[in-house]
Amino acid sequence: ISWARRSEQDVSAEAEPKARELGDVRQPVGRTEPALETFEQHDDQAASEKGMRAVEQDHVDVQCVLAAFDDPRSDRQRQQRTGRVNKTSGSLNTDPDDHDPASSLVPPDIRVLVGDGRAAAHPGRLSADDVLVVRDLVCAADDVSLYARIVGELRAARAAGATECAWASWKDGCHLISRAPDASPTYLAVLRRVKEYFGIVDDGSAYVRFNWYADGADWKPLHHDTAAFSQRRSGKQNITVAVSLGGEREAVFRSCQHGTRAYLPQPNGAAYSFGNGINVNWKHGINALAPDRQAGHMGRISIIVWGFSTCGDAGHDEDSELIPAPSAFQQPCLQFQRGHCTYGERCKFL
Repeated sequence: ISWARRSEQDVSAEAEPKARELGDVRQPVGRTEPALETFEQHDDQAASEKGMRAVEQDHVDVQCVLAAFDDPRSDRQRQQRTGRVNKTSGSLNTDPDDHDPASSLVPPDIRVLVGDGRAAAHPGRLSADDVLVVRDLVCAADDVSLYARIVGELRAARAAGATECAWASWKDGCHLISRAPDASPTYLAVLRRVKEYFGIVDDGSAYVRFNWYADGADWKPLHHDTAAFSQRRSGKQNITVAVSLGGEREAVFRSCQHGTRAYLPQPNGAAYSFGNGINVNWKHGINALAPDRQAGHMGRISIIVWGFSTCGDAGHDEDSELIPAPSAFQQPCLQFQRGHCTYGERCKFL
């Protein structure tokens, strides 16, 4: 217990400098009330030594537990774990093939991981079939001040004459986007936090989209990201990240092969990511709200980042070649046709 309490204090101490560095994008994590007494708080030397002996005793007890062997199964039963089990009796809930341990050694259709939003960066590796969910990445779920600040900063920039900050309709009017979110300092701080946590290489290959679901009626239809059918994009991008601010909405993944749906609620301050395998084999979107739930919804900002993560798998997914590209990708975009493409040298039609 004392170890756990000390750990919470350590986490809080580590989080405070990070919060200051991010410009209050991430509030300090940890207890706000006085921590309960721990061994380190004893002023008396004898009490301190007694406490340390207790910790050492706990350590010895753990080692004893790990060293003990009290498995009641016979040698034959334990050996059966490494090979196929011959199930002779009828079983209504388990197929014979499922008794073979090798049946579990297959890649998943989708693997959901949970990240620690208090960490400076995700410490592990991410495969192409992983979905990583991180709560409280940029703020606590009950603190919607970041949402209000970003919307307010973009409105102020537009009022000051920055016409490029005007909201634009997207996906046939399903929601809005901003083509110039850089006018919001808070947005830039959130973007830095996302790139830091997910290890996204900041070499110009990353793309960002700023979506605003202005009210409860806005939503996002199911779709693949461009990297699923663009070899140029897939060679430079191995991750999609979405961070949510404002009202909670539900991300949906639908299997292209089976039609299976997986729903991931996205509270304020949370983020999720997925690799190229998920992008190819699953469509994703944001579920619509039922009409009786739309009224009073505060709206939601989602900041989408496509890029190359040092945590993720590299390489082009061969399955992506099976996905037919939309007809729009077979012809130059309207900007290129009009002679003022904003992608410059990155334009794929050059």
